[in-house]
Amino acid sequence: MIIASRKNQTVVKSRGLINEKKLREKENLIALEGEKLCAEALRAGLNTEYALFSEEAEKKFPEMKKALSELCPTYIVTEEVYSYISGQKSPQGIFLAAKLLDKSKNLDRIIEKEKIILLDGIQDPGNLGTIIRTAEAFGIGGVILSGECADPYSPKALRASMGSALRLKPFCTYDTLSGALTRLKKEGFALYAAMLDDTAKKLGEFSFPKKTALVIGNEGHGVSASAAEQCEKLYIPIQTAESLNAAIAAGIICYELGKTGDYAYSDPIKYSKQQ
Repeated sequence: MIIASRKNQTVVKSRGLINEKKLREKENLIALEGEKLCAEALRAGLNTEYALFSEEAEKKFPEMKKALSELCPTYIVTEEVYSYISGQKSPQGIFLAAKLLDKSKNLDRIIEKEKIILLDGIQDPGNLGTIIRTAEAFGIGGVILSGECADPYSPKALRASMGSALRLKPFCTYDTLSGALTRLKKEGFALYAAMLDDTAKKLGEFSFPKKTALVIGNEGHGVSASAAEQCEKLYIPIQTAESLNAAIAAGIICYELGKTGDYAYSDPIKYSKQQ
């Protein structure tokens, strides 16, 4: 049966998961759109709740339709209904609701890595997703978010991360970063914060220690005082612009930080059963 009503309960829920963080938290679900992100969800081993395909997408992506149908209830909706659900201008017509991986207690796993970044109040979900993607690309072992950060599982952040938010499993959130930084220091990490300061070191003129944790601050206010006081400062030398976008700055620093790290896998996407 093809769902043709906007009032259908699954349609209403799916639209809500895309647009409402509170509903995602209440249901412990994330909303994924498009063939790429759905494939990454399968590779990451997320437990799938249900899937939706538009009539056109069912024909265009038969392999994905088959893979998801083996894992969860899968429904077909009209093109009009899918457009109503989707937050995208030109959607592919694939929607997946999946259980959120619990990464809140991953600090012990992150500490096993040698290169870590901490995000201090990054507000723009596009910036957040881009930073997470860049961190994975340059072999950063873990990402820690402060509680003031945007939702890393919002549709915009997930699209910007291109699946990295699902793949980068050493990943956790703290209300503030002070506790995480204290723990990292005890574990032998050198702590740095990216910020303009008279005492800041110039990026490129020193080498990062083997075990390094770096704080990237909020787009407008920078690194919080409580985090800054625990860290050495560094800055990126620029010519005439006043400042850099947070995601661009993070990318430059992650490149330097990750030079000696192990790079993330790059095996082709394969659909697999849930583990």
